[in-house]
Amino acid sequence: MFISDIASKYPKNIEKMPISLAPMPNETTKIDADYLKSILNGNNMHYNICGSYSIVKRKAFLITADTIYKLMDEKDLIIQTKLPIALPYNHYTLSISSIKNYGEYSWIQLTVMLNNQVYRNFFIQYVKKIDSLVPIASQDIRSYQVISKDDIEYKRVDYVPSYVITTKDSIISAKALGNIKAGSFFTFYNTQRQMLVNIGDIVSAMYDKNGIDIQTSAKALQMGYKGDIIKVEFNSKRIGNARVIGLRKVEVIQ
Repeated sequence: MFISDIASKYPKNIEKMPISLAPMPNETTKIDADYLKSILNGNNMHYNICGSYSIVKRKAFLITADTIYKLMDEKDLIIQTKLPIALPYNHYTLSISSIKNYGEYSWIQLTVMLNNQVYRNFFIQYVKKIDSLVPIASQDIRSYQVISKDDIEYKRVDYVPSYVITTKDSIISAKALGNIKAGSFFTFYNTQRQMLVNIGDIVSAMYDKNGIDIQTSAKALQMGYKGDIIKVEFNSKRIGNARVIGLRKVEVIQ
């Protein structure tokens, strides 16, 4: 920045005297009288300064979420890249060069053109909004507390991160790995599921035969959490599939 950028009157010979670096786009710099006087004195120039300070803001070209919505012609997106992106003010042309999907995440390559040449490329990460019911803590849960069905309620959300547990059966009987506040998601980081069946366990196996509930014993050939499908071996040496429903308890899948 020069004297001419902030002063209304000044000697012609110092018009282009640099006094400060220009602020970054969309940011401000404050130039006060004491600072300006020190710059002048440092150059052996002694002038009277009127006024107390000047605020200099550099105009910017902003890339915002609305910019992305318009380019994509879609608003049901959650932009995860930090916006806005500020560029030095100019007349740019924006376009989407490519879209790539990686699991739950998607990326767009945003190309910024200036004077018919590529000025910058930006990669913007986003996910599409959904409408889903996800289990959350209905009340505060203490560290190492075993989670029960009464600790769970549901919340409607438009995005579910991959680390969030979305099934109630995977949460019930799990142990809290730290305090979980009411309204929080249950995740693979704040809970630890209880292994209900281990390999070699003799389990109680239940199944329905012609409307009659039958209970027998079987040997677990795989470990499992609640809701998992595992293989079990019956006394007859027959091997079948069963769903884990409790501690050393399974329900035979026929």
